[in-house]
Amino acid sequence: MFLIVLVAAFNIVSTLVMVVSDRTREIGILRTMGMTEKGITRVFMIQGVWIGVIGTAAGTAMGVAVSWALERFELIKIPGDVYFVDHLPATMDPVTIVLIVVASLFVSFGATVHPARQASRLQPVDAIRHG
Repeated sequence: MFLIVLVAAFNIVSTLVMVVSDRTREIGILRTMGMTEKGITRVFMIQGVWIGVIGTAAGTAMGVAVSWALERFELIKIPGDVYFVDHLPATMDPVTIVLIVVASLFVSFGATVHPARQASRLQPVDAIRHG
């Protein structure tokens, strides 16, 4: 499960890197108007964290719904004479769900650090010229 979260983190990194490269000119304008490096970093950190929060919430809701449906309606049948059960069991452990959510949020926060620093280090003149 953690590997899936890491793949999602790489998606967040790539999305934010693309946003930084697409918004280079705007970042330069904000810097020339007086926005600090910390302010630019904060903007991109907030954007990345929101992507992580929305993705985590949607993934958790869908995962819990699918697990509940699998267990409640026994949707996936398997041969009972081969296995000890006749359907695919799906149990939900609240502790595991919370651990996955916390890990996902932590990794999504960590994934925002590089693109946010990259954006904050842009020099205003270079950003406006090359943007």
